[in-house]
Formats: sequence, C-alpha cells, structure tokens
Amino acid sequence: MFSKSEKYYDEIYGAMGKDYVAEANKAHQFIQKHKRTDGNTLLDVACGTGAHAGLLAKHYKVEGLDLDTKMLSIARRKNPKMRFHHGDMTSFDLGRQFDIVTCLFGSIGYMKTKTSLQKAIKNMCHHLLPGGVLLIEPWFAPEQWNFRRVSMLRVEKPELKIIRLGYGGQRGKVSLLDFHYLIGTPKGIEHSIERHEMGLFNQEEYLEAFRSAGLKTIHNKKGLDGRGLYIGKKADE
Repeated sequence: MFSKSEKYYDEIYGAMGKDYVAEANKAHQFIQKHKRTDGNTLLDVACGTGAHAGLLAKHYKVEGLDLDTKMLSIARRKNPKMRFHHGDMTSFDLGRQFDIVTCLFGSIGYMKTKTSLQKAIKNMCHHLLPGGVLLIEPWFAPEQWNFRRVSMLRVEKPELKIIRLGYGGQRGKVSLLDFHYLIGTPKGIEHSIERHEMGLFNQEEYLEAFRSAGLKTIHNKKGLDGRGLYIGKKADE
C-alpha cells in the first residue's frame, strides 16, 4: 500500500485541510450518544499514524491496530504511552473486548470483496463488549467514485516540498488509486509510486455486513467529514 510516504502522511493530509480535531470531537459525540457500556476502552482499527487515536485519548483509554508496521512506528513515537498492535482487521485477535471500536478515514475500503468486508466487521464486533458501539467511516460507494479523475496536492515547508499527483481508476467494484510523489528535502529529490486498491460498496452492502455480525446499525449520512458513518450497536446481554 504505502511505500515511502508514511513519514510524510501527516504533512500530506494536513495540506489537504483534514481536520482531525473536529472529526475526533464528532466521533466522541456519536460514541456518547450510542454507547451503552460503563467503561471507556477504545480500539482504533487501521489507526495509521495515530492522529485520531491521540485525540480520542482525551476521553478514552485508547489502543491502536494497523497492518502497516511503518505507520505503527510513527504512531508509537507520537503517542508513547499508548499501546499499539500489529494485525489485519479480518483476523486480529487481542483476546479481549472493548467498549468502543473505530475504523475511520475509509480504511475499511481496503477490504476488496463482500466476503472480506463481512469478515472484518464480524471480527471487530467480536472485540466489542455487549452494549458497545462500532464506528466505521466508509470508503466511496460505486456511484460516488470519480473514475479517471486526476488530482494534485502540494506540501510546502522550509525543508520539505512534496508534489503528489493522483489518478483514479477502476476494475470492477474495486477503485484504483495511483499516486506519484516528488519529494524534495535537503538530501535531494526522490520519486516514489504507490497503488491503493479499495472496494466500492453501496449502503446496503455495508448494512448487510453489520447485520450479519449481529449489530443494530444506524447510517448517519454526514458522519465525521461528509462521507457518512455507520454506527453499529451490540446488544446488551
């Protein structure tokens, strides 16, 4: 997925104007509205560099999980008191349950088939306490995906200059994102390429995956940043 861009991830999305503070505050509001447990443990699945996790730690006892070891290294440096785990969202097993599980910023899209989508949501539900809440921010639906779109992003700092060109393709129900980076530092200029392949699921397919995991689910159309949010509630025992 990522090649050399992990260490510039926060700068790249900062340049895009991504407001992690506002998103974490909205996530906290949704959690408080729907959670029915007394505890405050939270697992952030696909936590990336730990931006959301660090902010949510103001309210909860947070742990993170990600498949990318380089991302986890950054998250650990940013949040040295927080516990992070390496694992795949479809198969990780921490041997315990949490009051809240989150999977944000469209990371669920890395599940490219309905089977893997259902497996991931079922596994996250397995790590949820009765009365707990699961928040998943979806990737784009098929009708939302901007096929053949070209994008450009710039990062300009005194000792760091980045230009990222992106191209959106599609193969069946999988979105293809090709990124080309030109990265300039005092050491010189380097070029790197990434491809991200992410599943395009519609609302009914997400809801079906939540239902198959035994969750009562609400779809909030706006969500944290306008992309929508699925809120799954696990029944009390």
